[in-house]
Amino acid sequence: MLVKGESMNKQDLIDLHFKGATELYKSELIEKDDYYIFSNLLIDDRYWNMGILKNFDTDINLVWDNVKKELQKRNRNPEIYIIPYKDYKINKEFKLLYTDVWMVASDLENFNKYKSKIDVDFGIVPDNLKESFVKAVMDGFSGEDPEDPYEAVNDGYGTALYNSFQNLESEYKSIHYAGKYNRETVSTATVVYKGENAIIYNVTTKKQYQKMGICKEMMSYIISDLREKGVKNVCVQTEQGYYTEKAYANMGFKEIMLGRVFVKDN
Repeated sequence: MLVKGESMNKQDLIDLHFKGATELYKSELIEKDDYYIFSNLLIDDRYWNMGILKNFDTDINLVWDNVKKELQKRNRNPEIYIIPYKDYKINKEFKLLYTDVWMVASDLENFNKYKSKIDVDFGIVPDNLKESFVKAVMDGFSGEDPEDPYEAVNDGYGTALYNSFQNLESEYKSIHYAGKYNRETVSTATVVYKGENAIIYNVTTKKQYQKMGICKEMMSYIISDLREKGVKNVCVQTEQGYYTEKAYANMGFKEIMLGRVFVKDN
């Protein structure tokens, strides 16, 4: 389902996510004829280590053995990500782990100008404040909230995030944003963009400042900034069925496609 006025191609978004993340977090992307293998030596969670099926005419069993072999070489658990997911026939020995919802806002000029209940100062994170930004992200993904789709992340993610501040020349541009209140970092986000398309990651709000509209105001700030950079389509991802899906929908993001992750029962 495409959003009215949307000029973006779904494959452009998929490439932006995986190839942009490869640049941002120094991941590895091995391209085969029918699939990719996406992995990260620092980050061991499932979101950064998987096989990605890119040819729907391929039998998933044929891909599975190769993905399993390559990921186990890296001490990672094998998984297969199918995107955009439609009616791909899955053999009964595979089970669904989770479903990603990819949501897009394209009418950026009319994106709501939200205001939080407290006066938060939003801006791009300078290099000298990267440590406090990384700590805020790691605290945000503590895994303490059962309504949050994201589990606690290990120190490798913090290292990868810290290293992402290196300004390397790339067609994929990244920006880290933070919201500060009384000199304290209370919210975070990271954007990867290329041309007219952008994806937002690392969206967190410190626990004691949640439900104050800070996330919404940060989204307004980020989208305004991205518009000035020529971006026309902004994507967010979340797991299906969590409150974040409804929160993004209430801000005007609309579902464009689903991605589903499968593992083999044995």
